[in-house]
Amino acid sequence: METTRPYKSDLRAEQAAGTRLRILDATASLLEIYGGLTNVPNRLIAETAGITEMTVYRHFANREALEESLWRHVNDRHGIRQGFPTLAAEISERLPGLFASFDAAPGHITSTITTPVGRELRASQDEGRRAAFTAIVTDVAPELDPAAQAQAAAILQLLYSAHTWLSLREQWDLTGDDAAAAAVWAVQTLVKDLHNRAAGPLTSNTEETDR
Repeated sequence: METTRPYKSDLRAEQAAGTRLRILDATASLLEIYGGLTNVPNRLIAETAGITEMTVYRHFANREALEESLWRHVNDRHGIRQGFPTLAAEISERLPGLFASFDAAPGHITSTITTPVGRELRASQDEGRRAAFTAIVTDVAPELDPAAQAQAAAILQLLYSAHTWLSLREQWDLTGDDAAAAAVWAVQTLVKDLHNRAAGPLTSNTEETDR
């Protein structure tokens, strides 16, 4: 009996992964058809995937979990680098690879910014996105007041985004490499400024601190 358990366990894991993939593929196709997931019930996802509605809930307890996994699934299919940095230095380190992956799938990246479907998927990552960059700024400049930390986190996150890549591509004809170099320079400049700041608004002058 014991010798069969690993086999059965591996088989169950393989079957579960296959079912999860079918759910995500079905959801992705319905997302395109209906222009979003707001009006797509789990019942329809289950029918499209050829499974029961209860099975959908077994793999994704709520809509938030499904949308988060769908975002990763769609980006994986297009080879997009994912995840958020956890340290200020990681922003600069990861930008070249991130923008290079955007260059490799420009149509997909543009649609995530410009279409209702793409914006809905991006919005599913907002909470984690804000938390990651707020934590970075808090680590770099712990004395800043919360409002200033939020402003700094917002601009750093913007530089680490498809919005910056697309703007530099369309309005300045920059390649992903050139756009990343510009964004890295801006990030490093801002992080240096944050290191030199004490408490106070971002509009305060840091000239005396730099001396």
